[in-house]
Amino acid sequence: MRLKVLGAYGASDAEHNLTGYLLDDWFAVDAGTLTSKLSFAQQGRIQGVFITHPHADHIRDLPHLIHNRFSQSSGPLTIFAARDVMDLLVQNVFNGIVWPDFSCLISPLTKKPAVQYRALATGKKVMFNDIGITAVPVDHQIPAAGVIVEMGGQTITFTGDTGPTSEIWKRTNKCTNVVAVVTEASFPNDQQSLADETAHLSPNTFGEELKKITVDAPVYASHRKIPFERDIESQIKNLRDRRARVLLEKNYTL
Repeated sequence: MRLKVLGAYGASDAEHNLTGYLLDDWFAVDAGTLTSKLSFAQQGRIQGVFITHPHADHIRDLPHLIHNRFSQSSGPLTIFAARDVMDLLVQNVFNGIVWPDFSCLISPLTKKPAVQYRALATGKKVMFNDIGITAVPVDHQIPAAGVIVEMGGQTITFTGDTGPTSEIWKRTNKCTNVVAVVTEASFPNDQQSLADETAHLSPNTFGEELKKITVDAPVYASHRKIPFERDIESQIKNLRDRRARVLLEKNYTL
């Protein structure tokens, strides 16, 4: 499995990009950074996108990806999300005001809609092009669900934004051949109260989540806030758990 980290931050500037991951060049998790880091041709190869929650840093590029798909001959793009997350996306983004609902517009090239929405029941695995996708609720300020992706005999878990949580770890621990876990650490330890208030993790609570994870796989901290990047990285390294890693914006082979 190849993991391309297009964005690994909870904020952006010229050198840091918003959350966006691409598996084997065709399945994405979150869309804070997709069109801004991928060529038109690379975007055309994406077949599905799982959205963990509708905060802007996780969906910024999604409207543009859908718009570009309307002008490509690649066929419809499938957007996956837990049902309550999908409801928020349709009501608040793809509502004809913030952005057109391209599921109702027929592409002149494919004679089909450019996008289709697939709302998922949490905890129930669905198959898409030979990969398994299971949406699992996590604990954030708004409805949010991480995803367990089973691809080519390997499993990878993405929580998206979350505070301390449990269900996704219980399910991950039961999976076979887990090669990576991608979760978050948004604020440094001296801002624990802010992390708690906003339902995010600090390195301290990231460390507590590690204790709930029994699989022997790297556990990556993503979504760092730029001003605290170095502090968070140092504190993650001080956890004394060999699985604890900082997620970098690069390509990983898992």
